[in-house]
Amino acid sequence: MVMKKLLYVIYGLLLCTSCNNILDVQPENAVTYKNFFQNEDDVHSVYVQMYANLRDVYYGFFTMQPQDKIGLRYDAKNTSPYEYEEELKHLSVSAFKSLLISWRAYYDAIFQANFMLDNLYRAHLSKDRENFYVGHANFVKGLMYYEIARRWGNAPIPIDSESSEALGRSEASVVLDTAAANALRAYNLLAKYDEAVDVNGKTVSKYYAHKGAAAALLANIYAWKGGIFNDMDAYKEAEKYCTLIIENKVGVYKLEDTPEDVCLHKSMSCESVFELLNLNEDFETGLTTGRYHTGINFHIGENYGYGGYPLNPNSVVGNNQIYSLYLLKNETVKEIWGEEDLRRQAYFWNFDQMCEENVDITGGYAYPYFWRTPLIDPSWNEMVNVVGNRMFWRLAEIYLLRAEARCRAGLAGAESDLNAVRNRAHANTYPSVKDTEGLQMAIFREREKELFFDGERYFDIVRNGYWRLPEMISSTFAALTDEDVRNGALYLPIPDSEMTRNNKMRRNPYWLAKW
Repeated sequence: MVMKKLLYVIYGLLLCTSCNNILDVQPENAVTYKNFFQNEDDVHSVYVQMYANLRDVYYGFFTMQPQDKIGLRYDAKNTSPYEYEEELKHLSVSAFKSLLISWRAYYDAIFQANFMLDNLYRAHLSKDRENFYVGHANFVKGLMYYEIARRWGNAPIPIDSESSEALGRSEASVVLDTAAANALRAYNLLAKYDEAVDVNGKTVSKYYAHKGAAAALLANIYAWKGGIFNDMDAYKEAEKYCTLIIENKVGVYKLEDTPEDVCLHKSMSCESVFELLNLNEDFETGLTTGRYHTGINFHIGENYGYGGYPLNPNSVVGNNQIYSLYLLKNETVKEIWGEEDLRRQAYFWNFDQMCEENVDITGGYAYPYFWRTPLIDPSWNEMVNVVGNRMFWRLAEIYLLRAEARCRAGLAGAESDLNAVRNRAHANTYPSVKDTEGLQMAIFREREKELFFDGERYFDIVRNGYWRLPEMISSTFAALTDEDVRNGALYLPIPDSEMTRNNKMRRNPYWLAKW
């Protein structure tokens, strides 16, 4: 255990040193630690740290907030000096500056993967063990480039872990193609999640990459490419990889029986295609930040540490409208989820009963209950988040992504995929009397219902071109011109820190004119 902690310290120092220079100066310490790769135990320690680094990306306070917040649907919010949701929805420069959003953690993960790839040969592993680690490293790179491409658009692409060349930004299409190339290598090398074993001969769980996870990543990459660049061939590729998952060609996945089961299974769900592990003891990095990141935090508002009822055991019914950050009116819940839809009762605590409660107590707001187990900080005895792994690409989402791909590319079967998710929720099948906006919009609306608490709505809006509809985000987004979009209005501005550290870095024209 001491050795394990020492290795984490070594690699943490290496990572911190490299991230200060990752895109402009050669990491000086890279050479120092090359002789560390003596055997598979050494390689495995880097592998574990690489996944710990992924957790820093997805649970980090400064890594994922703006677009997740922009896409959130809510009726009211409690004041918080750290959120800036409304300002972000109106593309306020001061709000983006205040949030200090950085892509550094993404590039740290890419560096870690490159560092392992560059030095793996030193450990003299068998070909199958080498392929195991190459597959995982390429998955991490593919996932990070996908996130960078859809969040920032144009971005640098480091060659390896040692390059000293200052890098400018590659086109978003090139970054996305780089993500696809890495994800495809991972797909070709990785085994199904129940077939691969780690250095100790232990079966690798869903929270490490596997063939199904790589297929889901490829499906999402190609769907993003299809939507952003109006590329129907890309949508056909997305459909192909979704089908492999749905037909259990890359692992065994099945829909949970009910929406209630979706809420109850906080880890290792039969429906999840990939999960991000969220347990302290696995990474020894202190208090975990919980299942959801700050961008989609409904429960913890201005009064940090209290949170809304019923999730917080220290709260009371009347505190919902005071201590929850984002508030949804009961009428909004009824509008989104029909009376017959089981998600209404699963996602919101005692919904029908609470609708009848005194408005002075409830404020007329629903009680989000998608998450079921509070994470209590033992030192304060206060709720700080929720327990459970972050679920990537649940099977219901894959069905809906395939429905979108089939709809957009003119392929058969989109309606049946849409209804596979509706049937699980006992919702009215398509086409119903409420489906008045066409199949593409019906699929978008279904993703909104199914993935309401997953932080994907902004990207669904952008991929479908719906930002022009005033009710989707804001009048500011609806007023964006084609030139604004070409100039990068839908992407995040480049962090000031990167502009300072790299003299080849350039802002998108849209943000340059406003900055």
